[in-house]
Amino acid sequence: MSWKQTSRNQSRLAQEKNRVPVRPGGRIRIALAFANTYRLGMSNLGFQVVYQLLNRLPHVSCERVFYPDADLLADFRSGRERLQSLESGRPVSDFHLLAFSVPFENDYANLLEMIRFSGLPLKAQDRREEHPLVAVGGVAAFLNPEPLAPFVDLVFVGEAEGLLSAFVEKFQDGLRSSAISRREFLEGLAADAPGIYVPRFYEPRFAPDGLLQGFRRKRSLPKRIRAARAPDLNDWPAQSAFVCSETEFSETALIEIGRGCGRGCRFCAAGFIYRPPRFRSAETVVQAASRWEGAAKRVGLVSAAVADHPQVDRLCRELLAQGFQLTFSSLRADRLSPEILQSVGKSALKSVAIAPEAGSERLRRVINKDLEEAQILEAAERLTQCGILHLKLYFMIGLPTETLEDLEAIAALVKKIKHHVLEKSRGRKRIGTITVSIHSFVPKPFTPFQWAPFAGVGPLKEKAKWIRRALGKVANVRVHFDLAKWAYVQALLARGDRRVAWLLEKVAGEGLSWTQAFKKSPHNPDFWVLRERDPHEVFPWEILDHGIKRSYLWAEYEKAREGTPTQACDTASRCTRCGVCLRAAPDAEAPKGA
Repeated sequence: MSWKQTSRNQSRLAQEKNRVPVRPGGRIRIALAFANTYRLGMSNLGFQVVYQLLNRLPHVSCERVFYPDADLLADFRSGRERLQSLESGRPVSDFHLLAFSVPFENDYANLLEMIRFSGLPLKAQDRREEHPLVAVGGVAAFLNPEPLAPFVDLVFVGEAEGLLSAFVEKFQDGLRSSAISRREFLEGLAADAPGIYVPRFYEPRFAPDGLLQGFRRKRSLPKRIRAARAPDLNDWPAQSAFVCSETEFSETALIEIGRGCGRGCRFCAAGFIYRPPRFRSAETVVQAASRWEGAAKRVGLVSAAVADHPQVDRLCRELLAQGFQLTFSSLRADRLSPEILQSVGKSALKSVAIAPEAGSERLRRVINKDLEEAQILEAAERLTQCGILHLKLYFMIGLPTETLEDLEAIAALVKKIKHHVLEKSRGRKRIGTITVSIHSFVPKPFTPFQWAPFAGVGPLKEKAKWIRRALGKVANVRVHFDLAKWAYVQALLARGDRRVAWLLEKVAGEGLSWTQAFKKSPHNPDFWVLRERDPHEVFPWEILDHGIKRSYLWAEYEKAREGTPTQACDTASRCTRCGVCLRAAPDAEAPKGA
């Protein structure tokens, strides 16, 4: 390892507070890898939670590995450097397991490069007995693992709390037995371990027209791999493993207060694969926060729907009383209680985000985002009255059924919000800004929009150009767009099948740009990206089972095209609409009281 890399790692370790201890000399050595830089990896709560879970298990020594910083990348690509762990500097090739946590599809190419930077063969079939097994988990992987299938030995499907302990026990047994080959061990996992998908034992079959027909497998293996779930979130506190300055949330301890969302926004995968919504009790969250007294100034409350927590007002009161400032991962415009607003005011927040997602009420009904314009405007006013100078607004373009009128509605809504903010800001010395972030809609597996086409790079650029003209000269309004070309790549990786791995190999293994790889590809990537899927088409991700009825998702897609909304999850009555609660554990209920 170069002096620069060693010095940087030592500096990072030195500034981490409340660091979880790593068991030296653990019998099972696991390199937990994040397929992006240290700054982004340490901003990801899921990555930190898995790190803690593994280091709590007997005989496990888990260390972290990150994608190289930009100034070191050339040395890794030339072969002068090899990936080593952050904690001890051990080469990744000396670990028993290289386990990736991947929340974003566009990090897949980084994942492949990290395998190469570790000195390992890129494809799973080329690795030998002495090489570490390569695994992948994280929400992107258990939405659709097929583009990564040739490169990984196994996929963790579902929530880490529900599968890691059983996996490590079987892994330890495999390490003890020298009589079991790598292939035999993996086949045993595929047959018996909960939430483990071993792609090499599932061969995709394609029709002459290119459509997937299904998977060929041994009879002893499950037809679909059922996603694992945490039995009871209160038994598994999820919080930062450490706080440090080099993250997106500097000096902030993140605590997950709930998982899933029952609102049913039709574009949101988290709102379906984590059903039913579950919440940790206020007691559990407050106790978790107590670890950070004196070590962190702020506590970040993390959930897909923070304000839907039945005890959120109590949480705000008690955490403020402990001396913490609060930040929120998301706030719905129609759920701003006095306690939440008081927390916002007392926490010296510089900005708060509201996500209308669509400009018109018609399109919000299409995506099942049940927000009226009046509620959005009222939320902007109330946040401004609390002292928030800067508002962030999140919208999507390229949504199903979108028209020019919907784009016009985005511009009109932003201008109305600005007007309301200015009215409430009169008499102050400063007038804040409104930052409008506009993202390209990407259809995701296990959502009603899994059948929908991606809008296309050209049309998205035109939509962005129109909005930029409409808002570009509006004072105190800043507009940011994602790049449509990267949204196209994300759409390809999100809904592609195993043949997409060829493109990944060209990009990460041979250094081609995505455009160059597309030109050389034996398959037109538009087949996976721009095509509206047939109602009865077999999807590659359906090798996994998240408990949601396909018929329910299709019915929601039809309701979207009609502009018909659907009510939120009714967890109290254990409804059977989507199918998840038919097999959910009884302890998944929300805590009672407020």
